[in-house]
Amino acid sequence: TAVQPGFLSVLDVDAPVAMPTSPTTESSGRRLALASWIGRADNPLTPRVIVNRVWQQHFGQGIVKSVNDFGHLGELPSHPELLDWLALQFVDSGWSLKHLHKLILMSNTWRQSSDHPDASVYEQRDPTESLLWRSRVRRLSAEQIRDAMLCTTGELNQKVGGPSEDGKSMRRALYIKSFRNTPDELLHAFDKANGLKSEPQRNRTTTATQSLLMINGAFTIERAEAFADRLTAGNESSPAQAIDAAFRLAWGRLPDEGERQQALDFVGSRADSASLAAGQDRWIDFCHVLLNSNEFLYVD
Repeated sequence: TAVQPGFLSVLDVDAPVAMPTSPTTESSGRRLALASWIGRADNPLTPRVIVNRVWQQHFGQGIVKSVNDFGHLGELPSHPELLDWLALQFVDSGWSLKHLHKLILMSNTWRQSSDHPDASVYEQRDPTESLLWRSRVRRLSAEQIRDAMLCTTGELNQKVGGPSEDGKSMRRALYIKSFRNTPDELLHAFDKANGLKSEPQRNRTTTATQSLLMINGAFTIERAEAFADRLTAGNESSPAQAIDAAFRLAWGRLPDEGERQQALDFVGSRADSASLAAGQDRWIDFCHVLLNSNEFLYVD
């Protein structure tokens, strides 16, 4: 007997919900009917799942931690009313992801600092930091680390689309080929997904291999050299201006007086432009330090 298409049924397995289809000469219409059923206006689960994944992307952890499991075996939401409200806002906006991102990023919760005056007290009440009382410190993902280095050095090729390329390419990590037996050294060390199975949340390991790779790895050293070349070949007329540019490019801010003086003491503080080209090795080491810093690798 031919099995007719139908939707999932839990309470009455003997009477599955029929799937109304609109077949054409080119399609059976079954996939369209399934998509319409999943995304129908009265389905409460789909918008919650989407909203939760977007929230996880921005905060490092979903309102429901088990983003692949909203069932009885999954985690309970830390803020169920917030999840429901965001899901309703998402549906009312016409399922606009742009609206959802804007809503989250303009919230006071997103704009919190990781530095909280009562952190020691709140950590006792909420050791897992699930209640959103401060920003959660998190490391950049493997792809973000690689792309951030290339962006800082000015080497990033922002071409969109096209075929994938090997690891020597200056394109975003999204376009780098992934080989199971010969993974990219940097991306693999920082927990890149293997691409063979669904991973609802990235692993966040911290190993000595990562530090050694950032210090001695060929890719990182080459980026430090390119960063130094960008600084010494730029429009800065003095070491102090080049140092300010380096901090702004790598850390997104200017150095304080102590940091600026330490950097000047290291690279040389002669106020003439010739000193920028002199001692190139020191500039490379200085740039290498910036790329290895926690302020570069972590979001707080």
